Amino acid sequence: MTAGFAVQVSAFALSFLFALFRLPDAIRGRNRSIFFCMVLIAVSTGLSLPLIYEFVDPLLGGFNLANLLLRYSLYGVFVILGLRGAAAFGAEWARRLIVGPVGLVVLGLTVVLTAAFFLASDIPVTSTGLLDYNDQVSVEVYGMLGRLYPAYVAACVCAPALAAARNSRYRLPHRIGSGLFGIGLAVVVLFTALTLVADIGVFMLLLPFSAVILVTLGLAVMWVSNRLQMRRPAGAARLRNVTKM
Repeated sequence: MTAGFAVQVSAFALSFLFALFRLPDAIRGRNRSIFFCMVLIAVSTGLSLPLIYEFVDPLLGGFNLANLLLRYSLYGVFVILGLRGAAAFGAEWARRLIVGPVGLVVLGLTVVLTAAFFLASDIPVTSTGLLDYNDQVSVEVYGMLGRLYPAYVAACVCAPALAAARNSRYRLPHRIGSGLFGIGLAVVVLFTALTLVADIGVFMLLLPFSAVILVTLGLAVMWVSNRLQMRRPAGAARLRNVTKM
């Protein structure tokens, strides 16, 4: 097992397990958006694995529609993470950049162009990650679009998350969770920047799936801390923002 594949499997397993842990809260109507976010992360990481992709894609017609599903799942993940992160860390400016006029234009163009370049590509046979079609310019642009929007949202939210990690008003678990979350988003930005200028080899797997692990661990730490804080409400007012995660 290569390091890249091990990180992929770990990211999928962690996101799937955390989605299961969040299910009871979601059923009771608590933080359903984060539950759906974790489901979408599990879907997108699962579809990056050949075993799952090669099972799912033939069910969808066998022409790599599963890859388009993966891309749109990721866009959904980052819309939710961006909005919840902006709210949790009190970054109204980040929320405006994500769902304000500029953000909606960026999202709309990304969604439309992703579909357009997918349809323009000659990808008739199932191929995990479209690796068999990397010689096509349309596939290259399609892949780039799939990285740019997550990086845009991550760039909006990583700084407020890292600032919260340094904020001594918050309890240590929330600071740790915010730090992991922020570092994970920073890795998304770094990964996208590197892919624009160089062939990064094995880091094409290591960086994005490490980011998934960091973000998921950050959310998990904040969630556990929030559950514990709910049993000790004395300091709840101080934590009203970060506990929204």
